[in-house]
Amino acid sequence: MRNKIDDAVDIKDVRSFLRNHPDFFDNNSDILETMVIHHKTDGAVSIVERHLQKLQEKNKLLNEKLNHLIENADQNQNIFESVMTFSLKMLNAHDLKSFLDVLSNSFKNDFKLEFYSLILFNESRSVDHPIVASTSRIEFEEKIPRLMSFNEPIGGQFSSEDFHTLFNQSDQIDNSVAICKIGREVHLGFLAIGSTDPNLYHESDSRYFLSHLSNLISQSLVKFNKNVL
Repeated sequence: MRNKIDDAVDIKDVRSFLRNHPDFFDNNSDILETMVIHHKTDGAVSIVERHLQKLQEKNKLLNEKLNHLIENADQNQNIFESVMTFSLKMLNAHDLKSFLDVLSNSFKNDFKLEFYSLILFNESRSVDHPIVASTSRIEFEEKIPRLMSFNEPIGGQFSSEDFHTLFNQSDQIDNSVAICKIGREVHLGFLAIGSTDPNLYHESDSRYFLSHLSNLISQSLVKFNKNVL
């Protein structure tokens, strides 16, 4: 038995006919009004009601996507403005200390970052500033070896031990971190930013933002402190 449809009529033919004649029910509204669709949760509903429900669900999904895009656009605009402000301030820096002061103040007041650290390898000499964490390349590689192989910014959750290495903050189990290599030709260290929100930084987040900042920092370190190399 074929769903009580006459054997002379094939279900595929019906489906094909309706697809090729989408206005069929416009001229046959009496048939449309008597049709029902059995839904798992709503029971039997008319095809018009079911179609309306589908349209409402689709509209809700589109609105959610639109709101997400608007929210991201606002966030990106704020980040862009902060980067521009930082770049202008950096131009006024006249030595390494004033540059690092600009970097620290911008991270705290403009970017509103919760944790931030400029990790510099001190093979030649250490840089004395609150934002700078000086360490040897060998010592850092022993603590977080996986970071040494990345050339592009990465993000995600880190262990509490790694978080402590990056930011000198203990017992921060819930976290997310974005980190970027400093220096292209010569690896000078890392720029790391962190949060207690485990969902804030992910692999694809802030990639352009971090890459741009790391390039500015690399150029400034070379400009103001030749001995960093």
